[in-house]
Amino acid sequence: MNNLVEENLKNTLPTNIAQGLESALAYLPGGKTAKLEKPQTEGLFNHILFITTATDRCVFRARRHVSNEAGDAYMQYMYEATGFIQNGGSFKLRNIADEVDFIKRALAAGLPVPKLIHADEDWMLIEYVTGKTLFDLLEAGEVKFLPKIVQSMNLAHSQGIVYADRWTGNEMIDSQGNVRMIDFDIEWFYEGGNDGTLEALEMAWTIFNAMRVTSNRDDLLNIVETEILPSLKVWGYDISKMKQFIAGLCNFYLDPNKPSNNWSLPTSLYVAMAEPANRLVSMFSN
Repeated sequence: MNNLVEENLKNTLPTNIAQGLESALAYLPGGKTAKLEKPQTEGLFNHILFITTATDRCVFRARRHVSNEAGDAYMQYMYEATGFIQNGGSFKLRNIADEVDFIKRALAAGLPVPKLIHADEDWMLIEYVTGKTLFDLLEAGEVKFLPKIVQSMNLAHSQGIVYADRWTGNEMIDSQGNVRMIDFDIEWFYEGGNDGTLEALEMAWTIFNAMRVTSNRDDLLNIVETEILPSLKVWGYDISKMKQFIAGLCNFYLDPNKPSNNWSLPTSLYVAMAEPANRLVSMFSN
């Protein structure tokens, strides 16, 4: 690290995280002279830095030690709107060790998650994935990748793995057009056993949020109706549960009194969502 970056990090990172970064850089070949960059957004839960050495690029991730009350309240209200909480569901923020264990399990199953380079108690180094998030693609009106995301999630579900929190910002299409999944800081639980509830929630979550953020809702809804929904039925997903979850999310986002936080889109963007939201719910009613 050069002196300017070193000084900047001392001013912006907690002491333990700055020390963890030093350890991560010491571990990496060429780490001491690496270039460090912060992403445009880090989210509520994590410190994130991109590390570029002479030969490679990777991602440093560490949890923020801040109160999660606002984020927890927002998510609690959102999950309650779907009926997930009332029917035995819950969620939690994984610590770094839990997220590392999840990544190892997903990698062992051959799933498209970032490679784990190294990890300690408070931080991890993972592969830097090139490409665009599904959010970016949908916002630009590119909806053709949603079926590939759904197919990838179905593959994970067939191996007993639920990523959770697939809201379009945690799904990527890499530079070769392949699906990659990132960011596994939220974990879902369900007391009702392995009856497909978590898998139905994840599919519903992704499809609803794709409709919510895209600038091309008509084409996206046509893809859901003609490609995705028939596949979900063939794969054996509980369509009635998906309808319940989607309807609950629609009610949540159309509620003018819902809580807001750093993730919230401007209220004005939801005004035009009622009609396509109703169309989406009706698809899962048949």
